[in-house]
Amino acid sequence: MTENIYILLPVHNRKAVTRLFVESLQKQTYRDYTLILIDDGSTDGTSEMVAEAIAGCVVIKGGGDWWWAGALQQGYLWLKAANIEPSSLVLIMNDDTEFAEDFLAQGASLLENREKTVLLAQCYSKQSGCLIDAGVHVDWRRFTFAQAATPDEINCLSTRGLFLRAKDFVAIGGFYPFLLPHYGSDYEFTIRAWRLEMTLMTHPSLFLVLNEETGGYLSFAAENRRESLRRLFSCKSVHNPLVWFCFVMLACPWPWKIVNLGRISRGFVQHVYEIFRGQATSVPDLR
Repeated sequence: MTENIYILLPVHNRKAVTRLFVESLQKQTYRDYTLILIDDGSTDGTSEMVAEAIAGCVVIKGGGDWWWAGALQQGYLWLKAANIEPSSLVLIMNDDTEFAEDFLAQGASLLENREKTVLLAQCYSKQSGCLIDAGVHVDWRRFTFAQAATPDEINCLSTRGLFLRAKDFVAIGGFYPFLLPHYGSDYEFTIRAWRLEMTLMTHPSLFLVLNEETGGYLSFAAENRRESLRRLFSCKSVHNPLVWFCFVMLACPWPWKIVNLGRISRGFVQHVYEIFRGQATSVPDLR
């Protein structure tokens, strides 16, 4: 007996990218799934394209200000209101990913008879073919985020191809769209799951391919200081200091909160200094 998989897919105005995801989904051998498309204000016909291609697709529409965490929070609330079977599987996906025909079947198989488990698809770069994510180990003392050397070291995951049971999703809780609207929301969510003594795991048989050219700001070089600062504080900025402050307050153990807040502050001050000297040309390390 197969279990229904509820797929949460946030999208926003990249119809061509989303179409590649849809093509992968259409080829799946595992057919018991419901796509929950969370369309945060697209104006390019993305939701119409997906609804036409995927039978039974549920569309949740926003106004363009949800970002990643806000969109997933809407999906979380929809699942709770729908009162789905607690043992049902939930899959959180990025639309800039592609995957093999047995992707859903592999995820369901790996979670069969497993409770309190959060399973991440290993991620390869579409551009380089390299493995870029097989689970993360956070070292709060050093404030580093590195690929885990062994499965036992994993204490943090992204939400890019994340399988879990509906009842575990409810137990972990939702997201913090105001504090962590985009970057950091996935790590905070899975760190919370780890603290609830859930198993965080990946497996080489479950993988996807990521288009790395569709990410956020990786450079802050701009024509003027105002634009450089705007990019730094944008929700699309991987190194927005306000997001890092919120992330540390929510996720970091108390013994290391003050130390890591100090590290962020020092990195932020240094980068602003470089902006005003006209020397900020790369991603700042605010840690």
